[in-house]
Amino acid sequence: MAIHTQLPIYKVAYDLLSVATDYVQNMPRQFRVAIGGRVRDLCVDLVLLVFKANCARNKIPLLDTLLERLEELNLLLRLCRDKRFISTGQYAKAIELTTSIGKQANGWRKHNASSPVA
Repeated sequence: MAIHTQLPIYKVAYDLLSVATDYVQNMPRQFRVAIGGRVRDLCVDLVLLVFKANCARNKIPLLDTLLERLEELNLLLRLCRDKRFISTGQYAKAIELTTSIGKQANGWRKHNASSPVA
């Protein structure tokens, strides 16, 4: 088991949290708490799920949860772009990070699905 902070998926998830925090800071006040707070919470959840999956024997349920939260985050980011709370460039950067997390999580999931749980 690798140290979770050295995993590539952890580093990307943390970068996404950092980027999302900056984006939320610049949202209109009335949406900052409701939508921005949920975006931040989902990013924190992703980082924590990477940690939990790294420690767990059966990683698949945690990785499934991670992928679900990632889809929810993508939906909220799209809403933020459509409502012009974030720019198209900011949206593109965030989606690049979420895509990377999704690919890594799916690869990790497939690897563990083919390996027997000890």
